[in-house]
Amino acid sequence: MKKGFSVYVIIWILLLGLFNLFTFIIPAWPTLEKFTPSFWIGWGVTIGAFLGQLICAGVAFKENSPKKTFYNISLFTTSYSGLVATFIVAMIFIILTPLPYWSAAIACSVVLTVNIIAVVKAIMTVSLVDEIDEKIATATEFIYNMRESGEALLAKAKSDEIKVICKKVNEAFKFSDPMSNRDLTIIESDILMHFNLLKKSAEEDNTAVAESECNALLALISERNNKCKRMK
Repeated sequence: MKKGFSVYVIIWILLLGLFNLFTFIIPAWPTLEKFTPSFWIGWGVTIGAFLGQLICAGVAFKENSPKKTFYNISLFTTSYSGLVATFIVAMIFIILTPLPYWSAAIACSVVLTVNIIAVVKAIMTVSLVDEIDEKIATATEFIYNMRESGEALLAKAKSDEIKVICKKVNEAFKFSDPMSNRDLTIIESDILMHFNLLKKSAEEDNTAVAESECNALLALISERNNKCKRMK
C-alpha cells in the first residue's frame, strides 16, 4: 500500500500545483482588485483542505491489510468529497474578490466544520468496525483453531479406521457454532483435552482408544452447540 500512497502523493502534488497555478495566473475581473482578504481566505482554506485530505489518504494507505485498507476507503472518499466541496465554495471568493471578507470567513468556516465532522465520523466508524472484528476474531478463535487441528490430524491419519474416526470429529468441528464466550471455557477445555488424547491415539494407531475419544468429543461438541443455542 506504500507504493499506492507514493503514486497518490504525486497526483496530489500535481493537483495542488494546478490549483495554485490557475489561482494566481487567472487575472482579476476588470477594475477589480485580485488579492483581497476574501481571496486569501478562500485560498488558505483550500490549501488546508488539501493538506487534510493528504493526511487522511496517508491513514487510509498506511495499512498493509487489504481488509483494513478497504475499511479506510470511507475515510479517503469522505476527505476527498470535503476537498471538492471546499474547492467549490472557496473558488467563489477567489474569483469574486469584491465579496466582503466576513462572508468568505463564514462560508469557508461552515464548509470546513462540516468536513471535519464528516471525517471524524468516518474515523470513528472505522475504529468501531475494527473493534468489532477483533472481538469476533477472539470469540471464534477456539473453533477455528480446532478446525485447523482437525484437518491436520485427518491428513496425518495412518489407517482407514483412524481416518474415519478423525473425519467424524473434523466434520463435527466444521459444523459447530464458531462463537464462544466465558461460559463455554470449561467445556472447551474438556474438548481440547479429549482432542489431544485422540491425537495421541491416532499417532499410535490405537483404534480402540481413538474411537472412545471420538465419542467423548462428539458428545462434548454437541453439548457445546446446545449451550450456544440457549445463550443466543
